[in-house]
Amino acid sequence: MTGISYRLDITNAEVRARLAELTGLMDRPEGFYRNVGEYLQNATQDNFEREAAPDGKPWKRLKDRTVKERERRGLTPIRILRARGRLAGSINYAATADEVRIGSPMPYAAIHQLGGDITIPAHTRTIYQHYDARTDTLDQRFRKKSRSNFARDVTVGSYTVHIPAREYLGVGADDQVAIIAIAERWLETE
Repeated sequence: MTGISYRLDITNAEVRARLAELTGLMDRPEGFYRNVGEYLQNATQDNFEREAAPDGKPWKRLKDRTVKERERRGLTPIRILRARGRLAGSINYAATADEVRIGSPMPYAAIHQLGGDITIPAHTRTIYQHYDARTDTLDQRFRKKSRSNFARDVTVGSYTVHIPAREYLGVGADDQVAIIAIAERWLETE
């Protein structure tokens, strides 16, 4: 996965010991890990729906400017991390006999999970406007290329965009209990 994958380290000693005990009793734990992967994939989709981290902490709201830009582009304006649904739809898992990994191959998955700053270098862009030869005036509003008769190149200085962390991958307290229950059910049927 080129985007981000998540490795579960259970910090609760009691839960960790119980899970180690249960997986130690399994002859073929790969099926168990597949079930855990399926569960975590569904739990991650629930995190997107709730717009909250696995521990229940709500994600930071979108800025008004972002909502307006999405409306202008015809996208879903208020759904966080789901304007097009590509990130949520890309969540997958891989199970082996030793572990399960869950993540997304999307190149922007890590920045949304962990947060951070993106530096945009200085660059040149072409802007399109309308020039009225009759009045010898230039309309300062930007136009689509197809609706303009005047183009010019402008230089945009470098700038930084801050992306807040919106944790969607992870294991909350409820998930830990569910994983233990999956292990117990797996042992009953194995």
